[in-house]
Amino acid sequence: MPTTWKSFGASVTGPSHVATGKPNQDAWSAFEHSWGYGIAVADGLGSKPHSDWGSRAACRAVEASASRLWTDHRHPMLQSHSSELLPGIVEEWLFAIDPFVEKDCAATCLYAITSPDDQIHLGMLGDGAAVAVLQDGSVIVLSDSKDEGFSNLTNALSATTTLNHWRVRSVVASECAAVLLCTDGVADDVEDLAGFARGFVKAYEGLGSLAASRRAWEMLSTWPVPKHSDDKTLACLINVVTPDE
Repeated sequence: MPTTWKSFGASVTGPSHVATGKPNQDAWSAFEHSWGYGIAVADGLGSKPHSDWGSRAACRAVEASASRLWTDHRHPMLQSHSSELLPGIVEEWLFAIDPFVEKDCAATCLYAITSPDDQIHLGMLGDGAAVAVLQDGSVIVLSDSKDEGFSNLTNALSATTTLNHWRVRSVVASECAAVLLCTDGVADDVEDLAGFARGFVKAYEGLGSLAASRRAWEMLSTWPVPKHSDDKTLACLINVVTPDE
């Protein structure tokens, strides 16, 4: 059966930024084109003066790079996921942060993008998490888990970002039920990311995008870890199976 995708998301400013009058340094976006669907989440590094600008630019860069790559359906989509999409994101981000300089706009970047060859591509630069829930109930998690002996907390978009700085994964889109992206303000508080993602998708899959975004915002606004002062952002892409006509 043919499938379409619905997307939604929410972002709230953390208590520490509210107290100091600083803007939300997280950002998220969703997009839909003739070639596919996508979501992106970014977290500006708190030490950078224009990190809020950098995170918004990161989300725009994901869409711009994917559009440039996959508008031409003849392009070898799966093979170009890392080799062309990722350098394109960096290039588009450097363009989008104008008039600021890169060192003042550093941001992490996560994305989930469907492509015309029935793939959904996941990518992660920096911290946070990208979680794919498959139709068979299994879960794929990309995160910066410290118990894996690996941390990319310092990795963020810059002119020196290379393919090795990213974590990527591609799965068959028609076998994927949903993808959840979240910044570290959410991911760091969740011990079981797979279980959280399964429960989240089940609770939100029956809602329209606006209602789901509103409920997600309410959830983040009443986050049950009161001492966690970071900004909190998530975005979700849900596979909606439609009957053949």
